[in-house]
Amino acid sequence: MFHHVRQCTISGFGNIALLAKLWSNYIIPLGYYADSVRHALISLGASHRSYIGDYPDEHQAADLQAYDDVAARQYAIATRHAARDLQNLDSTTIRTSLVCCLVFVCCEIMQGRYDKAVFHLRSGCKMLASLEDAATWTQSQTATSTTRQRCMAETVSRYYEQLCNIADMFNCLAFDTAFLMEENGLIPDLSFFLRASTEADPSRAFTTAAEARYDAHRVERAFGLLLGFTFRGSFRPSISWSSFLEFPEEPTSPEEDNWLEEWTAARLLFDEWSSRLDLYVRNVRANPSATRDELWEAQLLSFIQKDWTIFIKHCERSLETPGHETFKELLDEAEAVVLSEIADIAQKPSFTLAADVIPRMVFIAAYAGDPDLQRRAIDLLFSMRRREGMWDSREIATILESILIARECSLWDREFEKVSLPRLAGMLVSLKLCEGTRPLPLATLIN
Repeated sequence: MFHHVRQCTISGFGNIALLAKLWSNYIIPLGYYADSVRHALISLGASHRSYIGDYPDEHQAADLQAYDDVAARQYAIATRHAARDLQNLDSTTIRTSLVCCLVFVCCEIMQGRYDKAVFHLRSGCKMLASLEDAATWTQSQTATSTTRQRCMAETVSRYYEQLCNIADMFNCLAFDTAFLMEENGLIPDLSFFLRASTEADPSRAFTTAAEARYDAHRVERAFGLLLGFTFRGSFRPSISWSSFLEFPEEPTSPEEDNWLEEWTAARLLFDEWSSRLDLYVRNVRANPSATRDELWEAQLLSFIQKDWTIFIKHCERSLETPGHETFKELLDEAEAVVLSEIADIAQKPSFTLAADVIPRMVFIAAYAGDPDLQRRAIDLLFSMRRREGMWDSREIATILESILIARECSLWDREFEKVSLPRLAGMLVSLKLCEGTRPLPLATLIN
């Protein structure tokens, strides 16, 4: 299973993982000499093997149970080693504990225990916050700092860049989860580990997709904090999923919410990123030696750019409610991105860390207004068999489709739709209005 993680799970994270090299160049090698990380990775491998075989036409139930049993045993061993590491704190065990939290998050997501994944996500973020506190306290109060504080401060001093990479991964997972839960409080303040940004020249193209993705992460962070990590939160009154979502006739603008200055800064960040991305994409497409992965990454980044452009223009009321052709074009691009990246989409489901495609498919399904476009978006979500962090394409498609069915039921109230997707999942389950025999992992997040 350790081999499976290295060869299949990590490679499956693919180009859209914000820091894929963190896994291949640091976390996997760490598993060779740190017991806690090794057993956590074996558990991850077994969980992933069960996840990709979790379809009736591919594996027998007994095979899946065997993988689940291995995952559970290795997970228990990993947690025992991790607990011992925390009792013997040093620079190594601090970092292995953070890595274990990341691996545990992935294990729990693949097992469908999203609530426990959030627990480990918060635990890792708290540990990083403690490292910051120790570093700042020891710097100003060296004489009164404890041995534990000095150890943590030394770790920050010696391994700051490494901790920045780990913090970036926690931030990436936290932002995607916050948009899903529509919960601003989930986001930790890890700005201490945020690398200082250099002055960007809008006329200079990004040199790599990784650079473009990192700056895209900054843009999404800026807008996410402004919007309260909910697209619906930028409108008054709150609007519902599915009309799916009808846009209100007069959407709230940044000026009316008294955050024009913050909005302007975020918009400037987006405009600079967008300008540099256009140049990068043009260079990649003009390069005859560009790899398939580079071309796909450029295609994905362009799709993300267009999605944000539509939403920003609507918020600023510089454009009327996006019409049929706008959403059709966006949906066409989404289909191209999905089908070009997953050539064997019918053979096995995929799991990745960064929620880049599915939230935007939900945006199309929710806001398009046109029943045909909504159906196309839901059908694409069903066909994707893809999980991006806690955004599962089939689960969300099931929820969106169940809403349409539930509207014909006397138990359903349109007011139910003015909540987050996890709460919608909980309502559908409690009212027995959700089709299918599989549980909805999203419902675990409502508490």
